[in-house]
Amino acid sequence: MPGLGAALGPAATLLGAAAVGAVAWVSVWHYRPLVITALGVGIAGVVLLMRGLAALERQRRAADEWLRTATGTFVPSRYEWRARHLVSAHERRLLAHSLRQVEERSVERPLGAVRLVPLTAASEHRVRLLQLASQLERVDEPVTPAGMLRVLDLLTTPTSPLWSRRKNSELGDAISATRAALTPCA
Repeated sequence: MPGLGAALGPAATLLGAAAVGAVAWVSVWHYRPLVITALGVGIAGVVLLMRGLAALERQRRAADEWLRTATGTFVPSRYEWRARHLVSAHERRLLAHSLRQVEERSVERPLGAVRLVPLTAASEHRVRLLQLASQLERVDEPVTPAGMLRVLDLLTTPTSPLWSRRKNSELGDAISATRAALTPCA
């Protein structure tokens, strides 16, 4: 992720200095201004860390926003890092594994226990879920970042049709649209 060092470096420096001050206070001197300074530097480090993480999150969201609309092969250089991450073999296998787990849980019947979230829609569209997982696992075939973001949305959005408790065709349509979005346009 570009800018990671710039965003987190100053915070790490301040937190390191605060830790050194705290260790010096505990082990050598019990000089009150030293501990107050260490606490102040530590607080400043935490504030910088939070700001840096927020900036990185904004950067990731901006990249995701642009990549959601891109179905071709062109990706601006400022978003290449995110596109590479999304289409990486590791990310593809991770999402395929998650889809397979959802499919398995959609048909398991716990003995004497009530399933907290009945996966009725997932149970109804098991074959399509497995086809989507298989498409992701074929890492030699290219996929689009936009399609990968759709898979992420399908898995992580609470209102996704994947988590529906009703039998409906909405999940089937969402899986079909996701598989189509995964396939790069020529």
